[in-house]
Formats: sequence, C-alpha cells, structure tokens
Amino acid sequence: MDIITWGFDPGMILVRKETAQSGQRYGDLLIEIATRKKNPVKVRLLIWHDDFVSQKIMNNTPGYYGPSLPTIGANGGVGYYSEGHQNYSAEWYAKVVNREFENICLHVRHVKSDLLGRSMEGEVPPKNLGFTGTVAVLYAAHHQKMILIDFERPKSAVGYVMGHNSTTEYWDTAEHIFGDIRRERVFDMPQAELLKRAWKEGPSFEGASPGYSPPPHLMRQKERAVQDYIDRHSRIVKPYQDVSCRVRGPVLHDLNHNFCQGWHESEPPGSAFLDLLWFLGPLRLVYKIVRAIRDMSDMQMDPGFIARRNKIGISEFPRQGQEHTVQLVRTQPLHGEKAAKECYANLTRQMTHYIFIQNQYIQYAAWAAHLRTCVHNLREAGYTKPVYVFLVTSTPERAGMDGPTHEVAGGIGQIKTMPRLHQEAVKVAERGGTRPPVSEEEMIESGINVVMSSMWTCSAASGKLLPSDYEEIYIHTKVAIVDDAAFTAGSTNLNLRSMAVDSELNLLSNAAVVAYDLRMKLFQQCAGKAGPGCFGDMSAAYNAWKSLRDDNLAKKNRGENLVSQLMPFYVDRKFSSSLI
Repeated sequence: MDIITWGFDPGMILVRKETAQSGQRYGDLLIEIATRKKNPVKVRLLIWHDDFVSQKIMNNTPGYYGPSLPTIGANGGVGYYSEGHQNYSAEWYAKVVNREFENICLHVRHVKSDLLGRSMEGEVPPKNLGFTGTVAVLYAAHHQKMILIDFERPKSAVGYVMGHNSTTEYWDTAEHIFGDIRRERVFDMPQAELLKRAWKEGPSFEGASPGYSPPPHLMRQKERAVQDYIDRHSRIVKPYQDVSCRVRGPVLHDLNHNFCQGWHESEPPGSAFLDLLWFLGPLRLVYKIVRAIRDMSDMQMDPGFIARRNKIGISEFPRQGQEHTVQLVRTQPLHGEKAAKECYANLTRQMTHYIFIQNQYIQYAAWAAHLRTCVHNLREAGYTKPVYVFLVTSTPERAGMDGPTHEVAGGIGQIKTMPRLHQEAVKVAERGGTRPPVSEEEMIESGINVVMSSMWTCSAASGKLLPSDYEEIYIHTKVAIVDDAAFTAGSTNLNLRSMAVDSELNLLSNAAVVAYDLRMKLFQQCAGKAGPGCFGDMSAAYNAWKSLRDDNLAKKNRGENLVSQLMPFYVDRKFSSSLI
C-alpha cells in the first residue's frame, strides 16, 4: 500500500459511527494490515515535511514533534485535538520513526527553495505581494495525494487520485450536517489546561473540609459552569467539501511511476532532535552521520521494490473493455513540470458551452484572462452561443488571499463579490490611468455568463435561526468539468502555488459518462437539482443558481432554513498585502 499525502494524522478515524471518536484510527488500521499473520501488507507512507517551522505553521503532521504543538490551523483557527488523540498521534509517529513495525516505512520530502526561480519562470505574482507572501513562497509544498494498492498484482490493483487530506479536520459527509458531532471537536488550548481552567468556574469547593459532599443543586451549577466554559473554548471543526477518484487499469502504471519517483527522491524522517542538530551549524557533521545510519536502517524494508516494479509492463493491467481514456497530470517543480496548468488551460480552451469549477482557491489571474481570450476566439470564429461559467469556492481563510481572489473576480465580472477590494481597485485604476475591473455586463456582452458561489449549511431546528446557526462549508475540492465531456480532479488548486510552485497530481479524462455523472452529483449537492441531461442547455441551470443563491441569502438574513447549499460568494474585508 503506497500513500502520498500532504499531511498525515494517524489519530484520524476514517469510518465513524456516532461520534468523531467512535471507530478505528487510521494509524491502527495501518498497523493491523502490516502486522497480521496472514498476508501482511507493506505500507509506504510519503508525506511533505520541510522543517519545524513549516510544521508549526501548517500543522499537517500532528504528533510528528510530540503532543504539544497545535494540531490544526492550516486553514484558519488554530486548535488542539483531545489529549488522547494528540498523545496517540505522537506515540504512533515515535514508533514508526523508530521502525517498531517492520512493514511500515515512513519517508518525508521537501521542495528545495533554489528551484523557485525555475518554477516562477513565465508567471506573474499577485499584486501587492508583501513580506509574508514573499517568504511563504519559499516554502513550496508537496501537495499531491494518492493511494496505490497491490500494484504488483495488476489484475486486482486499484488506485486513488485524491483531493482529500489525511488529517481529521478534513473528515465530513456529503450532507455537511450542521454541528455534526462526527466531525472532530478541537480546543483553544491543550485539553488538560482547558479542564483545569474550566474547573475554576461556578461554585468553588476549595478549602472544604475532608469528606465534604456538595449538595446536588451546587453540583449541577458547577457542572453547567464547567461545561459552558469548555463549550466557549472549543468547537466542532467546519464542514469540508472534497472529491477523490478511484482508478483501475493501465493508468496505475503512471501512478506507480509518480510514487516510486517521489520515494526515490525522499528520505527517512528526522526527529526534532535531528532537525535541531541541522540548525546548530557545528553539529551538522553529527547530523549527517546519524542520518546515514538511519538511511541504512531504512533500506531493510524491501529495498528492491522499485527495480521489481519496473519490470511490470503496462500491458499487464486489464483494460476492462477500454471504457475510458485517462491521463495523470502533474505540477512537479523537481522536474520542471507544469502539466496541471496546461490541463486547466486546455479544458478552458476546449469549452464551447459551460465549465464548472469547484476549487479551494480560485486565485490565478492568468486563468481569468485566458477564459476571456478563449471565448473571444470562439466569437471570432463565428461561434455566437453563450457560455456559462459556474464557480464554487469558499471565503479565503486568510485576508492575504483576498487580493489574488479579487484579481480573478475582477477579471470575470464578479466585482460585486468583494466590494472593498473592488473600490480600491477602481481608485488604483483611476490614479494610474489603467483599465478598471471588468463588469458583469461586459462579460455578458462578450458571451460569458458567470455565477460565483459558496456553500453553506444551517441548523435543522425549527423557528427563527440565529446567525450562529449558519456555517460556511469549506471547499477543499479541486474539480473542473467541461461540457459534460471531460473533467479533471485531484490536488491542484487554481492558484499560483499549484500551477507552478507546489507539487500536484490530477486526473484528466474525456470519459463523458463520468464527467456527466460527476456534474450531476455536484449540482445536486450544491443546488438540490442535477441540472439538464447530458450535453443539455445550461441556461436554465445558470438562472436557477443565481436565484437560489439570492433566495438563500434572503433566508439567512431572515433567520430561515436554507433550501440548498448555494450562497453568493461574498468577502468584505479590509485590504491586506497578498499571499501566494
């Protein structure tokens, strides 16, 4: 079992019953299959890890440096898992790093900062890039997510090209139930510290004589006060939207190449001690010696697997009737690849009726300009039918991402979605004598009809709802569908990092039946209706989406239940220097 992921939380429970803690932890599942007596599985886990600083900021490997660091925070709102969860993850990493399980091997990898110049060739950074944004781009990430199972048994092998992260705050259901207790509860501080502070709330029993038993009414007051404090300083993590693809057949040959190449270019994990040795210059020789010893130990688990797999030909994988054509596309800064960028460019270029994009970050201004150029070329060639652009994204978790988002919104006529930044952009254009952002009317006149939305959920309670009874669904998806004819899905965001800087992996296919099925499922999930039949006219769906968004916003303002998950995309924050 080969796993590549941006981050890994061994304490995550994959299949959950009544609560977030009811089920088997991911780490225990891997231990179970790796240590069973009959047909034990060799597990190779490859994760992105730069250094202590990147973990402190991104929190993508909770437990890697022990139980004390915050365990979430990459997407806003630092938090801690329960003490039991954090301790489990720390103990799991410690055991795996020390090779206590013969058949579990962990590697880490990073992107060298000296590749940044090559990665940025031909790219235009966001406007108003501040110091933080400049520093952030130095930390390029390995953002791929994939799983490959039983590659050396081609007839039964299966793989996954994924958007999903392997950390517990990304767990959710397609229904995105408001306040679902199957999503993790995280705390504002370490749980032990929180409980200590909470116990000081309400009636105090300190100084009571030995054997004193508080009367029931005081105990009830105490319990309510303690629980109220815990509730104020903890929360259930936000709902998450994501998509992954299961694949079989010859494409697994390419999936294996991606894994083996990454494994060859990675290394066994260091510990906090080894990382600190590296930072202490005089001890770097000691670091290299310890690293060499660890590398020799690491090679004990099936060192010849890559050479053995190289002998497996692509023809050995069953084609199952050659139903669909599939291609893997990557951004891979280590090898100068930007095929994922070309994938988005080509899908947009080939569109003649609609494109649907659901993406965590819609922040690549070059794509907005490319869209307008593609439709203009269609018009020049005599094609006069309107095209429809359905965009679904969420509020950027950091204000520094607003600028790049507005560069796209302002380039496709969605200027009303970010009023403060739009006003600032108009002022800048007037002062500099440059063109202001494109208006919605101009886009429609050019034949491009855009609807930009976000997704929300709400409490199912009856009666008037409070503002706290509504919650935005965090879009982590990376999907694009064109004309019910082709689609891409995987790890690639529509931003500069994914197009050029971070490593990414996407699936591209012209399997119309799959594209259509995926479009229907996502439309149904967002709007409550699957839209027209395959290759049908999208004009009615476009108008319905605009009406549904506005109706839901009005219902939210009146405290009513939403009728679907669609809401207008809207961000109204003060200007902040941009991030990449």
